[in-house]
Amino acid sequence: MSYDRRHLAALVLRGLLTLGACSGDAPTGSSGRAFSLGLIPGAQGFVDFVMTEHGFFEQFDLAPDKLTSLNPPTLHLMIAEQQVDIGFGGFTTMATARSQGRDTIVVYGVFSPVNAVFVPVDSELETLDDLRGRRLGTFGGPGSTTFAFLSVIAKNWYDLDLFNEVELVTAPGPALIELLARGDLDAALLGTIESIEMQAEGRFRVLTDLSAEYRDRTGGRAPAHVTIATNEAFASANPDVVSDYLAAYRAAIDYIRDNPGVWDEFADSIEMDSPASRAMLREKMGPNLIDTWDTEQVAVQNDYLRLVNEIIGESVLGVVPENLIRDEYSP
Repeated sequence: MSYDRRHLAALVLRGLLTLGACSGDAPTGSSGRAFSLGLIPGAQGFVDFVMTEHGFFEQFDLAPDKLTSLNPPTLHLMIAEQQVDIGFGGFTTMATARSQGRDTIVVYGVFSPVNAVFVPVDSELETLDDLRGRRLGTFGGPGSTTFAFLSVIAKNWYDLDLFNEVELVTAPGPALIELLARGDLDAALLGTIESIEMQAEGRFRVLTDLSAEYRDRTGGRAPAHVTIATNEAFASANPDVVSDYLAAYRAAIDYIRDNPGVWDEFADSIEMDSPASRAMLREKMGPNLIDTWDTEQVAVQNDYLRLVNEIIGESVLGVVPENLIRDEYSP
């Protein structure tokens, strides 16, 4: 029996699902147009939480079959191999998939980075330029979307090559926090929730806030580094589902802006009990949610991809793909 590449990928992914890398949820409603939706838990799921809890899927006649992956690379593979119809994907990873011949497309942004680089409160480091020759911890590794974002900032505005001029240490967020506290790291790039909690606690000092620095440097918007992606085959066959999913998503964003109590609802769902962390969740995530997917935002996304290609090159994105970013499905 022979198998083509896509069939083999499907078998591998089913095996991962069986081993618990992903958990499937039943469709949101008993009626509605069904499609598979790939998600990652934590802050990335905030808007999906609001869409689910406040009936936006039912409002737009949608019934997503949700697959929540604990491992971002697994979900990215599922999106690239058409194992989910719509999914939350890292922007540069989606670009890489398309540059390698996949029919992946990005149809909206979720949020720009809420992540920050932290140093001990009494550290002598003042800017990213001071990281030369130092030990930098990173939660996602040098191939992650967030690290790519930091690398662009470091190289473009500090002429610092993080791949070659800094000693990188990859570890989960909680481990990085302990290493930084013990003095085994000079700085650490933390995940979204850890970044929020560390700023709320004041345990460390922020060396740089990724989105804030990008906006300050460019005088405009920051690019979304987490995006909503699908594939051309599904979008062409189901343009109404893609458009209505984005309409539901956009309606949820409006609801969030008008109903600040949803932040506490979400904090409850992820067991974030500290009042300071809850306040910081809204303060840091709110401004980074992507409200519109218009010509200006698409230009920001394309400009960022060109920087990734020029600055980081083959280690992340060797070629800027054509027709990756679409706006024809936007509400």
